[in-house]
Amino acid sequence: MGFIVFTLWSIVEYGCCNNVVQSIEYKFFRGDDVGLLRCGHRVVDCRGLIFDKDGTLIDSLLIWPKLIRVRTEILQSMLGLSREISDKVQRVMGLDERGRVILRSPIVIGSREQTAAAVNGVLFLDTGINWDEGMEAILRAFAQADDELGLEAQAIPVPGIKEALGQLAAAGFKIAVATNDSLERTKRLLHYAGIAAYVSAYACRDEVKEGKPAPDLIKLAANRLEINLNECVMVGDALLDMQMARNAGNIKLAVGVLTGASVEGDLKDAADVILPSASSLCPAAY
Repeated sequence: MGFIVFTLWSIVEYGCCNNVVQSIEYKFFRGDDVGLLRCGHRVVDCRGLIFDKDGTLIDSLLIWPKLIRVRTEILQSMLGLSREISDKVQRVMGLDERGRVILRSPIVIGSREQTAAAVNGVLFLDTGINWDEGMEAILRAFAQADDELGLEAQAIPVPGIKEALGQLAAAGFKIAVATNDSLERTKRLLHYAGIAAYVSAYACRDEVKEGKPAPDLIKLAANRLEINLNECVMVGDALLDMQMARNAGNIKLAVGVLTGASVEGDLKDAADVILPSASSLCPAAY
């Protein structure tokens, strides 16, 4: 059974015969360590937060243009691609002619393998390369690009997210990451970004049968946190994150953020709350 603790900030103001209680705030405690989380204008009770990685914790929009160019240069050298085909490769990964990342493109919302498959479609049609050989070459080029750039250079945290995660963890909230990236790469990126210490569990694409928007990742994350889905808040920048939360069936809250794949209009019908950044999340004051 729950109980209520009242904190009287200013109990008595004397005047005539009346005592006036100026301010009373309360927190509802339960024996299962539920805390109060402030999500913009909403305050919810929950035990865990499940975050997407790219565009939510990692400021990927700063990283992706260079990553796409390096991947393309390696493929150009490896396969002798023409300038025209190289431009198509960049475009299909998600870089427009002005050098800007295209929101909801393969690199933004797809897995590494899905992005590779999109590139392979271009190469298959324009160069005639065998599908299996193309995929092998592309994934090798992607790995080489990571080596050349270094994962540390790609591990740029969203402004303010370290401090926010630190506050949440200190308040007792359990934190997980659910991403279409691989487990090894995710752990290394978050380590270099300086936020791995706050993460209690991971759920990654190479660990489940289906990636987003299927609910496999979010269910695995909640299971590894050892809490129920209805005690979790999902936080992500993409429509796929919100769809995954809905497909899970009974998530506490789906929070969309505008630091990555989406603009507000993309998320307004899918998210319960939309915030400028995941760094806006904090324990509710009491």
